[in-house]
Amino acid sequence: MIGANETPVAWASRPRTGPPPVDPGELEFLAVDTRAPYTRDYAGAQGGKPAHYMLRWVNSRGETGPWSETATATIGA
Repeated sequence: MIGANETPVAWASRPRTGPPPVDPGELEFLAVDTRAPYTRDYAGAQGGKPAHYMLRWVNSRGETGPWSETATATIGA
């Protein structure tokens, strides 16, 4: 789905231990972003914990693309 008005939609889990989520239903909505890069601020107490993200595109007609694989990053301390 390629078009001029596509918007990435991000979903993320709360910082947690254990395996990364594999189903978008395990995640909570984070943001709609129309420009890169997207940054997210976390509280200092969450530093060192993993954050998990899944993304997909939504075009101007509301049609969604497939979910990405789960991406995991460690929150900076």
